[in-house]
Amino acid sequence: MTPVAAPETQPPRAEVKAAVELYLALHRAPELSGAEHATAALLADRLTALGLTVHRGLAGTPSFLAELRNGPGPTVLIRTELDALPVTEATGLPYASTVPGAMHACGHDLHAAAALGAAARLAATRAGWRGRLLLLGQSAEETLTGARALAEDGLYDRFGRPDAILAQHAAPLPAGTVAHAAGGPLMAGSRTLDAVLHGRGGHAATPHLAADPLLMAASAVLRLHTLTARETAPAEGAVLTVGTLHAGTRANVIPDRATLSLGLRAFTEPALDRLHEAVRRVLDAESEAAAAPRPPE
Repeated sequence: MTPVAAPETQPPRAEVKAAVELYLALHRAPELSGAEHATAALLADRLTALGLTVHRGLAGTPSFLAELRNGPGPTVLIRTELDALPVTEATGLPYASTVPGAMHACGHDLHAAAALGAAARLAATRAGWRGRLLLLGQSAEETLTGARALAEDGLYDRFGRPDAILAQHAAPLPAGTVAHAAGGPLMAGSRTLDAVLHGRGGHAATPHLAADPLLMAASAVLRLHTLTARETAPAEGAVLTVGTLHAGTRANVIPDRATLSLGLRAFTEPALDRLHEAVRRVLDAESEAAAAPRPPE
């Protein structure tokens, strides 16, 4: 958008109040990925009331696009997510989630409220800018399926390619602080890997007749955490986390399998590729060292 006059320095109290009320309402009633129908409708109705034209149900999902045309000029798209996480809230806050097993634990309620606030400011100050505002409410951000559906449905073919896209994310910064990147990536990409180590079950009294996958997994966890410490450049900023390890049912039974879930984070695809292959190498080696009956998956 092209500025044509100095913006007002402070939004009216009513705009701030409306954004806060939206945040509280969304936090109380979170919806999981792909099912954000009430969330989308609430936000879309507020944007319609501000004078934006809203296109609902994009790509057969709850996603929507709101549009505000204000003369010739560039197109700026503001993106907010709609979905919550499958987490049960235990904060004890007066506005805590009322939906068991769902919580806005990733800040999408805050993002939506901020997007509404930005739209309200721009709608109220049209004399100060020229161009086209697009506001995208994206379903299923957490599962990545929402973005994929919009891309495959031709979002930019239908509405044009924006000159700039603005997105944000909550972070543990001091209140009232906004951070931005001077260049390059600001947040990491990630991969989630599930691995199964195969063993040969047996009785704890005869461990020599078994191949213990729990021992393989325990050794692998220690080795895997050295991949970022010893095989990744310190400036590369890669992270590996083993989030789960499951094996066995009884103290006196050696199980026949162990499962691991790993999270990889890095700022480049090559770094993620290297970590991915290193994980495979470590798990293969631990499996072979333990004489496992078959390679890990």
